[in-house]
Amino acid sequence: MSDNFIFQGRRMRVCSWNASPGFISAASAALEQQLRMLIQVEIVPLKSLTDATAPCDLLIISAEGIDDEAFPSWLKSVSERIPNIHGIPVPSIIFGVVPAPVQRELLRWAVEGNWYFDIVDPGHVTSLPVRVANFLRLHDHLHEVRRISDASRLLEARVREMETQITEILKGAPRP
Repeated sequence: MSDNFIFQGRRMRVCSWNASPGFISAASAALEQQLRMLIQVEIVPLKSLTDATAPCDLLIISAEGIDDEAFPSWLKSVSERIPNIHGIPVPSIIFGVVPAPVQRELLRWAVEGNWYFDIVDPGHVTSLPVRVANFLRLHDHLHEVRRISDASRLLEARVREMETQITEILKGAPRP
């Protein structure tokens, strides 16, 4: 095991899905190679998004065969099928050559949504290490916030229960 891995002691599960199966993605293969140098990773190829039944930390989607005009509606339909873990959509990196005007068209929708994703030109694979690290940390933080919220709700319920018990005890206590 290398000492250079980020997220020491943790094996990341990365799912990959090719939205255009007839289109071979060299970018996805290059990303896999880079990921293996940076993190301990299990890469799970998916035939469809419904195959992602076990939790995954990151989803890589190859969308290099999706037409520019169809991309916004395609992406919106994909967002509805992104696997959720405890209500948190899996962060995703989408490979595709998507012109800036098409990406700008998605800006408001992306800001108002609850899914963290990035559209990356396949020629920019070398920029991915920091993006991947940020997505993985963000995903971890969202799960930590969920765990803290769950613990807070349990504590709140326990306090209410104790208050009720104290009120009952005080009702039965003799008055001075």
